[in-house]
Amino acid sequence: MPGHATPHSEGAANRYAISFRRQFLIVTICLLAANLIIGLFARYQQRAISDYAVKIYDTAFISTNYVSQAQIAFQHYVDERSRAAAQGEASKTNELLESVLDDMDVAIERSSSQVARREGLKIRADLADLLSAGQNDADLENRIGDLQTRMERLRERNSAIGLQARDDIEAFSYKSDLLLLSSILTSIMLAGLVLFAIHRMIRSLNERSSDRLYAALEGMPQGLSMFDEAQRLIVCNARFAAMYGLGPDLTQPGASLRAILEHRMEHGTSAVDAGDFVEEELAQASRPIAVALEHQLQDGRIIATTRAPLNTGGSVTIHMDVTEKHNSEKQIAFLAHHDALTALANRVQLRQHIERTLANIKHGGKASVLCLDLDNFKLINDTLGHSVGDALLCAVSDRLRDLVGDGNLVSRTGGDEFAIVQSGAERPMEAAAGLAARIVEALSVPLELGDHHVVIGGSVGIAIAPDDGDNVDQLLKNADMALYRAKEDGRARFHFFEPDMDVKAQARRLLELDLRKAVIAGGFELYYQPIVNLADNKITGLEALLRWNHPTRGRVPPGEFIPLAEETGLIATIGEWVIRQACAEAKTWPSDLRVAVNVSPVQFRHKTLLSAVVTALATSGLPANRLELEITETVLMTNNDATLEALHQLRGLGVRISMDDFGTGYSSLSYLRSFPFDKIKIDQSFVRDLIDRPDSIAIIRAVAGLGQSFGMTTTAEGVETQEQLDKMRAEGCDEVQGYFFSKPVPASEVAQLLTGFQQAANAAA
Repeated sequence: MPGHATPHSEGAANRYAISFRRQFLIVTICLLAANLIIGLFARYQQRAISDYAVKIYDTAFISTNYVSQAQIAFQHYVDERSRAAAQGEASKTNELLESVLDDMDVAIERSSSQVARREGLKIRADLADLLSAGQNDADLENRIGDLQTRMERLRERNSAIGLQARDDIEAFSYKSDLLLLSSILTSIMLAGLVLFAIHRMIRSLNERSSDRLYAALEGMPQGLSMFDEAQRLIVCNARFAAMYGLGPDLTQPGASLRAILEHRMEHGTSAVDAGDFVEEELAQASRPIAVALEHQLQDGRIIATTRAPLNTGGSVTIHMDVTEKHNSEKQIAFLAHHDALTALANRVQLRQHIERTLANIKHGGKASVLCLDLDNFKLINDTLGHSVGDALLCAVSDRLRDLVGDGNLVSRTGGDEFAIVQSGAERPMEAAAGLAARIVEALSVPLELGDHHVVIGGSVGIAIAPDDGDNVDQLLKNADMALYRAKEDGRARFHFFEPDMDVKAQARRLLELDLRKAVIAGGFELYYQPIVNLADNKITGLEALLRWNHPTRGRVPPGEFIPLAEETGLIATIGEWVIRQACAEAKTWPSDLRVAVNVSPVQFRHKTLLSAVVTALATSGLPANRLELEITETVLMTNNDATLEALHQLRGLGVRISMDDFGTGYSSLSYLRSFPFDKIKIDQSFVRDLIDRPDSIAIIRAVAGLGQSFGMTTTAEGVETQEQLDKMRAEGCDEVQGYFFSKPVPASEVAQLLTGFQQAANAAA
C-alpha cells in the first residue's frame, strides 16, 4: 500500500471526534430545551382556547336560567289571570305576561343552539298571542298547559346542551394534555436515541479514520505526495505512483525525494525544459513558498503541479495530468478561427487577415480579395444528400489550397461560399485574374465522390485593395458585388469590381424596398393575353401576366422585378395573390374559358401552393378545371419527389398542369415521362427564329408530334405574324398565343377583347 497513514493523522482524527461530540451534545440540549418551551407554550395556547370555548358554551346555561325565570313568571301570570278573571282585573295580568316575554327574549338571544332558538321564537309568538285572548276562550287552558310543557322542554334542552358541551371541552382538554405529555416524552426518548447513535458513530469513526484517509487519497483523480522537512516521503497515493511509474520501494514512507527524481530521469518522466532536473526540483522543494508550475514530460504528457508548504515543515504537492485539457484548448482555439468541416480559415480569421494585410499595404502595395461560390451546389446537396455535399465542399477546399499556395489565405465563409486573400504580387490585378481563371477552370473539372460523378462550377468576384476599399467590410462587399455580376453574366467566370456595381446594388436595394411596399399596399395588377384554339378559331383561355405600376417609375418590366421577388422570397406572397385574383376575375368570364397562371419554383419550395390554390378556388367559386398552372422544368429539377407529389395533389383537385418554355432546358423529355402534363407550351424563341434558323421548324414539328403521342395539347407562344401563324397551323400545333391576336390587356378590357375576337371570327367565316 503506497504511503500508509501516520499516528499524527490518527491523533488529529481523535481530536476532531471529541470536538464534534461536544458540539453535537450542545446542539442536542439546545434543541431539547426549545422543544420543551414550544410544548409548554402550545399547552398555554390550548388552555386559553379551551377557556374561551367554555365561556362561549356557558351562554347555554344563561339561556337556561332565563327560560326558568320565564317559566316562573308565566306560572305567576297563570295564577294572577285566574284571580283577575274572578275580580275583573285584566290589565295586571298583561303586565306579568310582558315580563315573561322579556325573559324569553333574553333566553333566545343567549341561546347557542339554532334548534333551541327556533323553538324559543315559536314559544314567544304563542305567548304574545295570549295578550289578545279573552277570559272566556274555550281552549285557553289547553294553550297555557301546552306552553308550560314546551317551556319546560326548552329549558331541559338548553341545560343538556350546555352540560354536554362543557363535558366535551373538558374531555378534549384532558386528551390534549395526554397527547402533549406523550409528545414531550417521545422527543426526550428520540433525543436519547440520537445521542446514543451519534456516540456509537463517533466511536466507529475513530476506529476507521485511517482507512478513510487512505480511501480519500486513493479516490483522488490527481496524484498527491507529501514530504517532510528532510525531503522524505510521508504519504502518497497510487495515482502519483502510476503517473511516474514508481515501484513499491519508492512509495513507502521514508523514501527520499532524490531517489524518486532520479528514477524519473532514468525512465523518461522528467521535464524536458529542465537543465539539471533533479537538483532544480530539490531546490524548489526546499523553498517554503507555494508555487504552481506546468511541465511537459519527455513522453509528451503535460503535468501541472501545485506545491504548498506545511506548518510542520516539508510540503504537499498535487500532480495533475492536463495533456487532454491542453489538447482540447488547442482544438477550441483552432475551431475559433477555422471551419470545422474543411479546416479552412473561417470568417473571423478572414477579417483579421484582411485587417493585417491592409495595415501592411498602408504605405504602398496592393492586395486582392476574391469571393467565390459554387454553381449548382444546392441542387447536388438536395438530390444526393448532405453527406455528399460535405464531401464536395472538402474536395473543393483541397483544390483551392493547391491553387492558392503558401502566403495567401483561403477561407470558407459559409455554405458554398469561399474567400481568398492574395497579397505580395508585383502585378496584383494580373495575379488575381490568373488565380481566378485557374479556380474557375479547376472547379469545372468533374469530381468523383464515392459512387457519384459530380459536375459543378464556380464564379469569382475580385476586389483590389486599397483601390476598391480600405476596410474589411467594404472590400468584402465589393468583391461580393463582383461575384454577383459574374453569376449574372452566365456563371463559371470571374469579374472585377467596378464602381457602377455599387450604384446598381443600391438601385436594386431601393427596388427591393419598393417591391416590399407594393406587396403590402397591393400595387400589382393582372393583364391577360388570349390563347386561341386553331381548329375552332376561338379563344379557349387567357394567361394571367403580372404587372407592377410603380408610383414614381411607372411600369416596371416583369423581367426586372420577378427575379428579384424570387431571390428575396417575396414571390411566394405575390404568387398567392396572383392565383386568388386570377380565379376571382376568371369567375366573371364565360364558363368555357380557362385562366392560366405561371408558378415559380420558389412557391413549391415554400410548400404553400396547394393550400393557396384550394383557398382561391373555394373563395372565388371557380371550378378547378378552369384553372391552369404553368410550370417550367426548373420546378422539377429541385426536390423532384416532393414537387411531383404536390403536382399530383393539384391534378387530383381537377387543376390542369402545363409545362411552360418547353425545349429550352436540359431534360424536358424525361420530365414529360415523369408527370402527365395537360399541355406543352413551345417557347417563343423557336417561333421567333423561324426565318433566321430553319431548324426551329424541326423542333416545333417534333414537339407537336410529342404532344399528340402523349395526348397533350401543344401551344405555341410568341406568334406575331400571319406567316408564323400559318407555320404553327401546318406543323400541327393545337393552340397559339401572341401579339398577332392581342397584347396583354387589363381585366377591365377582357370582355371587349372577347367580343372583338368573336366578331372578327364571324366576319372571316
